[in-house]
Amino acid sequence: MKKISDFLNTFIVEFDWKDITIFKVGMTAFGIMIGICLPKRNKKSILAASGAVFVVAIIVLFCGLFQVECPFCSKEEEFDFDDEEDNGLVMKITAEEEK
Repeated sequence: MKKISDFLNTFIVEFDWKDITIFKVGMTAFGIMIGICLPKRNKKSILAASGAVFVVAIIVLFCGLFQVECPFCSKEEEFDFDDEEDNGLVMKITAEEEK
């Protein structure tokens, strides 16, 4: 699952607004097709589940828009490049001033 997540994170960086719009239109059409195919007895439960997903997604998006810390969002771990431990994994690049 981690490999799929990493692949998708690197792939989505290459998207521009046009690609994202095409993706969203396609997913909306797919959702409409599924909604049309559902039997009447299952429509209420599917509507409740999709409504809950929609509300959570909107909350997450608006938290990012208004720069509010969202409880669902994970914080990215910051890396301290000034750490004095030499563990061999980070190469420090320094520039000397020419006199």
